[in-house]
Amino acid sequence: MKLGLFTDPHYSSKELSCRCRYNNQSLRKIKAAYSYFERENCDLIVCLGDLIDTEPTRQKELENLSEIAEVVKASSIPTVCLMGNHDAFVLEQSEFYQTLGIAPPADMQIDGRNLLFIDACYFENGKHYQPGDSNWRDTFFPHEKEFAEKLKSLQGDTYVFVHQNIDSALHQDHRLFNADSLMQIMKDSNIVKTVFQGHYHPGITSNYDGIQYITLPAMCENEDAVFIFDI
Repeated sequence: MKLGLFTDPHYSSKELSCRCRYNNQSLRKIKAAYSYFERENCDLIVCLGDLIDTEPTRQKELENLSEIAEVVKASSIPTVCLMGNHDAFVLEQSEFYQTLGIAPPADMQIDGRNLLFIDACYFENGKHYQPGDSNWRDTFFPHEKEFAEKLKSLQGDTYVFVHQNIDSALHQDHRLFNADSLMQIMKDSNIVKTVFQGHYHPGITSNYDGIQYITLPAMCENEDAVFIFDI
């Protein structure tokens, strides 16, 4: 199975933000990414979140997401998109996916492989992020017990996708508050092969207990932050 992945476009009308994010170039990069994935005959495209960024008006934010939606709709390859903390700061979850024109991520079983998608856009107190109310340092996955039970019920190689970071190589301000517990759950399962992440813009790859943690570099800061993985 061939996966096309990208993360953190942060698309907006800004020419530059945070001194290194070229936000208004990201739509061009997304179009190029989809063309690349089509040429390489990918089976599935996964965006790990932060598709859009803030604008002076909500209408402009919706217009930006609608532009991305046109690229997604035009592709013959199905797309899964996780909601990132910036997406959740801009739009409610239902409106985000309705505008994007796809359903929220659902776990998949394809050719004996399991693809699990984690929404970690929660505060440590269990409240989900809402427009105007999110914190990139305060991230948590409240369904830890269900996740452990899910892994116990599965067989075959399993791949986990999350916007925020579980990898213990990263500083706590990028990691889920219950990241260590999730790492232990995945280790105990003996079926998780790779965790794909975004959020930490430089990107990093680590390996713990036979599980590879791949944090993709951000599209908004790089020209070639587009990746294909065979699983």
